[in-house]
Amino acid sequence: SSGINAEYGEEEYQHALSLVKEAARLFIPAYNSHKNVEAKETSADLVTETDKAIEELICRSVREKYPQHGFIGEETVSANGTVVFEDKPTWIVDPIDGTMNFVHRFPNSCIVIGFTVNKTPEFGVIYNPILDQLYTGRRGHGAQLNGFPIHVTKETRLAHALLVTEMGGWHDPTVVATKARNIAAVCTEPDACHGVRMQGSAALNICAVASGTADAYWESGMHIWDMAAAVCVLVEAGGAVVSPKTGEEFSLLRRRIIAASSVELATVLQSKVEHVEYKSD
Repeated sequence: SSGINAEYGEEEYQHALSLVKEAARLFIPAYNSHKNVEAKETSADLVTETDKAIEELICRSVREKYPQHGFIGEETVSANGTVVFEDKPTWIVDPIDGTMNFVHRFPNSCIVIGFTVNKTPEFGVIYNPILDQLYTGRRGHGAQLNGFPIHVTKETRLAHALLVTEMGGWHDPTVVATKARNIAAVCTEPDACHGVRMQGSAALNICAVASGTADAYWESGMHIWDMAAAVCVLVEAGGAVVSPKTGEEFSLLRRRIIAASSVELATVLQSKVEHVEYKSD
């Protein structure tokens, strides 16, 4: 009777896998079509009907199947204005991470489902339907890309590292200046990195580090639904997560992250980049 003793979270994990594939059926036609865009908090933060439709699909399914579980979704939070993050099993969803890419048809956006218990990520599922890339991570089970194991590079040296960050989304001159200074700091000799990439999706940026295609990612300003799932994938791939603020413990609610292939590289980045203070989730 292995079913009865099935590991906790296995059923939820399988459900998340089926949900991202189901959501992809809404995602792909909308991605390929002309966009009807409605402005949100900032003009850069574009939200589409698809965003809402996908979150509604996932939320409805989770509430039917797991009525006792918590649910945090980007659209739900936008409507209510608050994140309630509790110890109970909680689904954390970003229906489209990389909305600006989605609007412009830049093929780097994804459907994100994270699942936490006692505020600890149990699994993360991140699916880019356009490139058919499925990143998965389950606590204690490793991380995969389309079913094949992935690992971080373990790179420790900034001078050998390919980095990822973002400039978009925040048009405040002080924020832009800080972000530009950070890029300059890691690109200047001595100890200049190999390069800095901007892919437009926090979840896929973290997955790039997890899969070894980048060595580290830093950013301030993203939300719990951008990070929860991908952090699980990264940790399972052997990566390190720290706060950009020296001496502060990393938190999914604090809206800042350094995700790196090694603790050493994370620490070097911590000394190089300034974080931007945002209101916590």
